[in-house]
Amino acid sequence: MAPPLTNPPDPAAFDLSGVMEDLAAPAYVIDRDGRFRWLNRAYVELFGDVRGQPFVDSVAPEQRQIARTNFARKVVGKTTTIFDLTVIEPKGGRVTLRITSAPLRRGGEVVGIFGLAIPLAQSATPARWILEDLTPRQQEVLRLLAEGLETQEIAKRLGVAEETARNHIRALLRATGAHSRLEAVLMGIRLGVVTPTLADPGHEGPLTKADE
Repeated sequence: MAPPLTNPPDPAAFDLSGVMEDLAAPAYVIDRDGRFRWLNRAYVELFGDVRGQPFVDSVAPEQRQIARTNFARKVVGKTTTIFDLTVIEPKGGRVTLRITSAPLRRGGEVVGIFGLAIPLAQSATPARWILEDLTPRQQEVLRLLAEGLETQEIAKRLGVAEETARNHIRALLRATGAHSRLEAVLMGIRLGVVTPTLADPGHEGPLTKADE
């Protein structure tokens, strides 16, 4: 039996870096100079690898002052905040993110900001034709995501390299207009295109007729 969690839990007892990397929500770390220093996979898949770049460069011009103000509050150790912020995608589109962030401390000193950026759905009722126009490969990737598979597992099921699987996922997000894997799956569920299932870790073949 696993030992009970302490309250508060001891961070050293957990692989928190692995957890943050595996989060479906985009996560990031900004240093005191206002530059991105760490991004998880979900962030990179949505907005590209912007490590080393000033965070305000990706913020919509009319909201940069809001972003700077919230950043300054964290640098001086103020409490976490939740606010909406519009950012510019690599291809020029706009995405509204719900930002929650907090000071990142080392030895009691604020050394940066850790945050989560949750994309807000642009439409509560996606058009069915968006999913019907997906390529067979994109439909297959959507079904595998609905099973809860990660990139490495999807690559194995498709018989392709992990980077190729990641490219297929990116293509699916672009085709659906979804801003995260979770949003794409929710679109499919709402429209009845996919049914959420859990993959059997010991089963490497198709689990349902939908996967055939």
